[in-house]
Amino acid sequence: MHMPGDKAFYYVERAVTKEVRKEDLVLERVSTGIPKLDELLQGGLPKRSVTLVSGPPGSGKSIFCFHFINAGIKNGEKCLYISVDQNVKNMLIHANAVGFDFVSAIEKGLLRMTHIDLEKSGAYYEMGDLVLTGDYSRIVLDSLSPFIDTPLVLGQSIEFEKVPVIEKLSTYPSDSRPVIRYHIRKIFEFLQSSSATSLVTSELTESSGSLSRDSISEFLADGVILMQIDPMMDRRKLTIWKMRGTKHSLKPIDIVITDRGIEIK
Repeated sequence: MHMPGDKAFYYVERAVTKEVRKEDLVLERVSTGIPKLDELLQGGLPKRSVTLVSGPPGSGKSIFCFHFINAGIKNGEKCLYISVDQNVKNMLIHANAVGFDFVSAIEKGLLRMTHIDLEKSGAYYEMGDLVLTGDYSRIVLDSLSPFIDTPLVLGQSIEFEKVPVIEKLSTYPSDSRPVIRYHIRKIFEFLQSSSATSLVTSELTESSGSLSRDSISEFLADGVILMQIDPMMDRRKLTIWKMRGTKHSLKPIDIVITDRGIEIK
């Protein structure tokens, strides 16, 4: 606690306050690419935020990300799509099947789609380099789930060479909870230190008591979009679980997946 007599703190506080303008306090928004969802989010996702999109297989997580990237391309923004699950060809086939032709955007340099193999020792360096040096406006990391199943390699990137931390973690197996949480935190640090607005996806099982497979991403993310499937009723749902600086309903929204992507009923 700073006492009234702490003049140094007082002058620093006044200097910082003077630098902050009222217009700087307005939260800018970035379109999700789904118009009706933007309306529910007061205009879209907070700019430079990191949003977790979680749900079971087939719930529409990747398609949600396609909408987000497509909206950026339409605005002439530079976008990055990192896949840990699929190679680039399969991603393009999947996107095309639901109405998104990204080939021309790649040719124009507006979109980079890349696959990162986590079993390679330089995977984290490659990811960090892409995120931090690419000057992207929008980034998608699809998905975080393989980081739990794949043995994680420490010390292969400048971001992972903090010796005291690594020495501490070396006492745990590479797939243990402390190591997994350390790496998930570092990934979020990559994204949050960039100037981009980002989406990360995570698989979610029916029996899971958390909002992500790693059980920590939902706390690190600025927002959480939950995608759900109801097989008995043959329907899909989307819930805005949390979104920083945004007034929103927690009520699940019915969605359908068509040859034009996700549509809100």
